[in-house]
Amino acid sequence: MTPKYCLYLNNGLNFHYSGLTFCNKLWIGDTYQKYEDDYLKTFFDNREHILQDMQNGIVPEHCKNCLYLKDYTNEEITPKIKFMEIYHWNECNCACFYCSNRHVTKLKMTQKRNIKGVIDVLPNLKKLQKQNLLDENLEVTMVGGEPTLLKEFSGILKFFIKHKYGINILSNGIYYEKYIPKAVKASEKSFLTISLDSGSPEVFKQIKGVDKFNDVLKNIKRYVKDAKDAKNRIMIKYIILEGVNDSKTEIDKCGIYEKNGEIELIIPHIINLETANMNKDIISSAYNLYKKDLVKKINKY
Repeated sequence: MTPKYCLYLNNGLNFHYSGLTFCNKLWIGDTYQKYEDDYLKTFFDNREHILQDMQNGIVPEHCKNCLYLKDYTNEEITPKIKFMEIYHWNECNCACFYCSNRHVTKLKMTQKRNIKGVIDVLPNLKKLQKQNLLDENLEVTMVGGEPTLLKEFSGILKFFIKHKYGINILSNGIYYEKYIPKAVKASEKSFLTISLDSGSPEVFKQIKGVDKFNDVLKNIKRYVKDAKDAKNRIMIKYIILEGVNDSKTEIDKCGIYEKNGEIELIIPHIINLETANMNKDIISSAYNLYKKDLVKKINKY
C-alpha cells in the first residue's frame, strides 16, 4: 500500500469546543479527543499511531478522499505543532443570522464577559512550550465564539506576544481588548479581522441582532491607531448577503467613520469582500460587480 501524508495531521492541534482534534478542515465527530484524564498525552499518542498507520498506507476512515491527503514523498514527520485553532468556548454577543456556528455548535448568545471555556487553554500552551512542542513558526487562529468575552483571552494574547507566535484573531469588534494591537505588532504573521458586514447601523442590526455599529467603528479606529505601523494587518471583513447588504451604496459606506459631522476614512485599503458560508454555492453578483470599484476607491488613498 502507498504511504500517505497529511500536513494537518502531522502538525495540527486544535482546542475545539467538543475536544482536541488535529483537523480543522473536516468537522467530524470521531476525530475529537475528549478532555478527559491526561488528554494532551492521549492526543499525541493517538496521533503517533495514526501517522504510523499512514506510513503503511492505512488511512483512517474519516480521512479517506480528503483533498489534504496525499502520497508521502519525503516530508518531515515531527511532533511539533505548526497550526493551531483555539475554539474552546461557545458564546458570542452577536447573533449573526449567517453564522454557521449557530447551527453546527449551537452557539450561545450572551452579553456576559469573563466567561470560561470548557477547559483552560493557557496552561496547555505553557505545557506545550515547556516540552518544546510548539514550532517557532506556529500559526494560530482564534475563532468561534467572541474571544473578547473569554476570561483567559488577555493571558493567551500575552503568551503569544512573549513568544512572538503568529495569531489570527477573529472578532466582532464590539469590545476593545488592549492586548490585541500588541499581539498584532509582535509578529508579522498576526492579524485582527473584524466582520463589519455593513455600512450603516440599520443594516448592522438587521444582520447581527445588536445595535453596536458605532461602537465597532470606534474600536476599529482605536485598533488602527494603537497598532501603529502594523495597522495594515487589521482588516474589515464584509460578508455579502444578497438582498441585505449587497448594494453598492451600503458597501461604499463600509470603512467610513463619522465624528462631529466630519467624515474620516478608517482603513478602506483592507476591506475584504466575501460570500457567506451558507451561500457558498451561490456566488453573489455583488462580489464581482463591486470588487473592481472597491479597488479603485482604495487606490485613491
